[in-house]
Amino acid sequence: MENSATVESLRHIREPIARAVRRARELGRPVLVSHSVPTTPPEEASALVERARVAGAETILWERPADGLAIAGIGVAWAATAHGPTRFRDLAAACEAIRADALIDADPAAADAGPFFLSAFAFASEVDPEGPWREFPPGRTILPRVLVVRRDHGATLTVSALVEPCSDVEVVQRRLVREVASLLEPAPPVRSDAVAGTRYEAVPVPSLARWKGTVTSAIAAIAGGEFEKLVLARTCTVRSDRDFDCARIYRRLCRAYPSCAAFWIGTPSGSFLGATPELLVRLAGRTVSTAATAGSAERGTCPVSDRVLARTLVESAKDRHEHAIVVNAIASALRPLCDHLDVPPLPQVLPLLNVQHLTTPITGQLSRPAPLLDLVGRLHPTPAVAGHPRETALAELRAREGLDRGWYAGAIGWMDARGDGEFVVAIRSALIRGCEASLYAGAGIVAESDPDAELDETRLKFQPLLSALMEL
Repeated sequence: MENSATVESLRHIREPIARAVRRARELGRPVLVSHSVPTTPPEEASALVERARVAGAETILWERPADGLAIAGIGVAWAATAHGPTRFRDLAAACEAIRADALIDADPAAADAGPFFLSAFAFASEVDPEGPWREFPPGRTILPRVLVVRRDHGATLTVSALVEPCSDVEVVQRRLVREVASLLEPAPPVRSDAVAGTRYEAVPVPSLARWKGTVTSAIAAIAGGEFEKLVLARTCTVRSDRDFDCARIYRRLCRAYPSCAAFWIGTPSGSFLGATPELLVRLAGRTVSTAATAGSAERGTCPVSDRVLARTLVESAKDRHEHAIVVNAIASALRPLCDHLDVPPLPQVLPLLNVQHLTTPITGQLSRPAPLLDLVGRLHPTPAVAGHPRETALAELRAREGLDRGWYAGAIGWMDARGDGEFVVAIRSALIRGCEASLYAGAGIVAESDPDAELDETRLKFQPLLSALMEL
């Protein structure tokens, strides 16, 4: 992005800030002010985030390269956290409250004007205060101080601040302009190669034998009618003799999986990043979209073997059963809210670099407006990452899995100033702190499952992050 032109375009921000301060005085409480202008699209959104991370800023990057969409949030103008069974509803209410008083000023040419709310939710409604995810709350929404949204060949820059009744207009303006100017300094050269001689150690947790034993006991419980499906996850801890370069890992994921939603959340205590193929929910007006994604197979080594494996996946009774559970659960959750819901009778095959999945796209028209975060809470967790029935599966996971999933298999996404947006399921992901990375992968267990095959499936799902981490 061009520094001088973008910074110069912020000269008009003083008046919106002044109006927001006056509104704050009238209301007797803080007021959000946002100012949006068109800007030159960044070649690499990750370069903006990388620079901000060096400066110690909290960041969120969300990108789907195949769609030409990238959302980079830097710094925090406003944030809220929530936990417990009402966390989705609580954060929806908090976003609506801050948006209701906001003063949003935008250049008419700015396509994605206004503040974006960027959110992440843990898999469970509580997080172990002594566990590895202790700094990652069960639900968190931030409104960035600096937001860059790139769509195709255009981009919009939004700066936001929460002003108090006593805020100094000049001070707020100078700080925002200074932050943008610093962010748009020429990018440092991108490192393209791993340091020669880097050593890695990978340790599975729990042991492979123990995990297979848990799968075997789950199959027996399913056969006994205790529940229908359980998604069991495991971790792989990778240690290096050098700190992991999260920006480079993120770029490698984007290049290898352009149709997936890539995400990188950087906090003072570490980074959570990944590239997920699984859409949880997308909202545009009253049009709601989602997809049931469950059932997996490896890719073939040539076009012929690839087609054979895809056909075998489609014809697999085990995978079709596992997939149908997810389709039915999602449809049941959305149907009461919709005038019309389109659920195709047969799944499609979703091919990725090293794995292919069964997927069924589901779309509907809401009978009345619904907050996006309410839809997220209604759908999460789907049987694709938890099991079925939901409450029974969650209880079984607490008893059997012995794993603090944190934000793995949770929900990550964004919501614009109109309330539209998208959330994905945070799988194919890793928690990275310095020279240690914790990778997560799960497999759906049903009556027809085989422990060895399920173990192989988790190995397939580890590959994207292992390859990006270790430069394979």
